[in-house]
Amino acid sequence: MVMFFDRVRELSQLEEMYNAPSSSLVVFYGRRRVGKTELSKEFIRNKKSLYLFVEIKSEELLLRDLEIELETITGIRPRLDSFDDFFTVLFNIKDKLVVVLDEFQNFSRVNPQFFSKFQKHWDAHHRKSKHMIIVIGSFVGMMKKIFEQSKEPLFGRATYLFNIKPFTFADSYAFLNGIKHFQLEEVMKTYFMLGGIPKYLLLAGQFSEPHAMQVFKKLFVDTQMLMEEAKNILVLEFGSEHKGYFSILEAIASGKVIPAHIADYTAMPPGTVAKYLNELVHKYEIVNKEEPVIQGGSRNSRYFLHDNFFRFWFKFIYKYYGTFEIDPELAENIVKKDINTYFGYAFEDVAKELLISLNKQEKLPFRFTDIGKWWKKDTEIDLIAFDKTSRNALFCEVKWKNLSEKEAWGIVADLKDKSKKVSGTWNGNYCLIAKKIEGKENLDFFAFDLEDVERMMDVKMNNAACGGMLS
Repeated sequence: MVMFFDRVRELSQLEEMYNAPSSSLVVFYGRRRVGKTELSKEFIRNKKSLYLFVEIKSEELLLRDLEIELETITGIRPRLDSFDDFFTVLFNIKDKLVVVLDEFQNFSRVNPQFFSKFQKHWDAHHRKSKHMIIVIGSFVGMMKKIFEQSKEPLFGRATYLFNIKPFTFADSYAFLNGIKHFQLEEVMKTYFMLGGIPKYLLLAGQFSEPHAMQVFKKLFVDTQMLMEEAKNILVLEFGSEHKGYFSILEAIASGKVIPAHIADYTAMPPGTVAKYLNELVHKYEIVNKEEPVIQGGSRNSRYFLHDNFFRFWFKFIYKYYGTFEIDPELAENIVKKDINTYFGYAFEDVAKELLISLNKQEKLPFRFTDIGKWWKKDTEIDLIAFDKTSRNALFCEVKWKNLSEKEAWGIVADLKDKSKKVSGTWNGNYCLIAKKIEGKENLDFFAFDLEDVERMMDVKMNNAACGGMLS
């Protein structure tokens, strides 16, 4: 059983801050189920610590919880009549202490004055204290407001803000195979549906056969464990305006990536679409705004959902929600009919991850400094990796298909024609990434398929096992 997985970089940074002689205020934020709480609990193991989950209940009841936590540390149960009392007791503790306040944003509903009280005591005492305070929040928009908006009491107080991200594909592969043996392609398709969210991957490993469509059937149709998941998360995040945001996200998941097309799809005014898109990108961090990686420009921007789970949920579950309710078998068949096209789109992100890994290992003809999609009018290239200084470029096509040698030659011939439309003079190299490529050894360009990906994943897992990545 996987008890805790990876997060090596985050733990190392936390230890560095903990070992500093001064106090620190550390913020964990990120979407629900991404592993923020587990990371904090792993970090405080064998450390003198206080952990509080901030439930939405009366201030008096939360203070009783804090009294109990403080008693376990000091041996004496203090009387706390207010949060001022709590901070007074806390900063009078001389020994270094790690304080974890989980779902920190809920204090706004317990006592709106809490953040001002926190600021007052932090400013008065943190220079003389050694304590490390970790605050955790799942509502990204609210957490960014609390710590990044200049009018908020805690603006500028955080020592470090950790945006806890989902696992990469490589980490998801190792995580799932730490629970149950999954074939690489099945892990990949499971990742395309669930993303790198540890909780969902754990459910996939524990409650399903190691087959992606069985994972889908088990978690979305039979048990419906994840049927309402995105809705529950995002309604809380967006509040009363959630219907407008949902319409935008459905449009993007359906392939409408230009504001004008999103406005047409949703029948919303362009100004409203622009407002929602700006907030989805900057406030909530659910959508990416991308420009062509070479000679882009904001007028040529496109919008993409960067979370696989939300992308899958809005494309298939939200869109066909009524069908799932009245005829689950029909809904399942609709998903199966269209899902291969969806997998092809999601595969591009794994291909990008593969090239970045190869780049770090210096297994490409040059070290690239940038990578991304490129498009101009009706011409698109899935990935271009390049170095502006040397003018070296790797033009890459990504296909979720089994390709014959002849098909591979044809795709790259078209790629070479498309690359001539890219601005500037480049030393061109060419690459094809697919599920399976026959006759790879006969090709005069870079060709990678799932066999190559699996080889790299297995090497990484072996290295991780030697280094204690799984614990």
